[in-house]
Amino acid sequence: MSSVSALLRDLEATMSRGSGDERVQILMRLTDLFVSTAATMGDDQISVFDVVIGRLARAIETRARVELSERLSIVPNAPGGVVRQLALDEIAVARPVLVGSPVLSDQDLVAISAAKGRDHMLAITERPDLAEPVTDFLILRGGRVVTHAVAANQTARFSRHGMGVLVMRAVQDDGLQATLGTRSDIPPELVEQLTLAAKNSARRRLAATFEPAMGSAVDRAVERSADAVAAQDQLQDDLGKFSAALADIKAFHDQGKLDEAKVAELATSGATEHAICGVAILARLGLQATEQIILGPDRDAVLLVGRGLGWSWETTRALITLRKGDGKSAPGVERARQNFRNLTPVTAQRVLGFLRMRDGVQ
Repeated sequence: MSSVSALLRDLEATMSRGSGDERVQILMRLTDLFVSTAATMGDDQISVFDVVIGRLARAIETRARVELSERLSIVPNAPGGVVRQLALDEIAVARPVLVGSPVLSDQDLVAISAAKGRDHMLAITERPDLAEPVTDFLILRGGRVVTHAVAANQTARFSRHGMGVLVMRAVQDDGLQATLGTRSDIPPELVEQLTLAAKNSARRRLAATFEPAMGSAVDRAVERSADAVAAQDQLQDDLGKFSAALADIKAFHDQGKLDEAKVAELATSGATEHAICGVAILARLGLQATEQIILGPDRDAVLLVGRGLGWSWETTRALITLRKGDGKSAPGVERARQNFRNLTPVTAQRVLGFLRMRDGVQ
């Protein structure tokens, strides 16, 4: 690493009195050295380059930053600080690392999307193997163009909620209908919803696109249109069922009596609606989202929220007992306990933060 020491001496002189071209030359020499030796470097050595390259990158023109971004975008262990700095730059600089750098984590991609907006989101939609936290956020905040782009990424993975939002938006968007028609990962029940809402021409196109095994799902969707309308009416009725419980819980909250212990007491006594309202207020989540977390098909969701809030296993278990069907058996509760113990608070808090962003709650 004697070459690094020499470059560092040159760097100090160049930063204090060198021209822009001289700074670029030093940066290119540093980058050449890093790329040629990156495979053998340890974390401490990479951190030195992270600081030095990052300092130089802030003092050079756009063209040189674009070149730096292109070169580092393909390096598996590129300096993380520099890569994130480039990813937050103007889009010409950010694009290479947003599209290709394996250094950027899901959390980084969500944060960059929130900070920079549509152009950066569009670059992110081109990444291979986008994970559910990223696609959920892009769908939530990206607008129509970003939604189309991420839906067209065949390697992107979607949560059940994310795919449901795509299908819901496709009801009024023929172009999105066609894009979703090219995907093979849409659950059969969402295929039914998508087909039900499509215009006749779009319905025929989707029915031909999905595999023959889906044919019966397409047929059933048409036959069950009246049932779907009735289900929408029922949903509106359900929204009012929490009104009395919510008034009680808000009173507890105003009196300073709403806390983990109160939620555990409500859940243990079987006061389902009151417990849901209590979790919603304390977790700062929407009421419908909280009901899905506690009673919905994803049995791990309540574990994430309980762990994210710093609650005990006993409180979380009380919430689990509100569920119907499987999950309440002794083996099911034991599996939940192990999953709860294995969850790190940091991971759970990040997920909880994302759920709040999804609900528009800060």
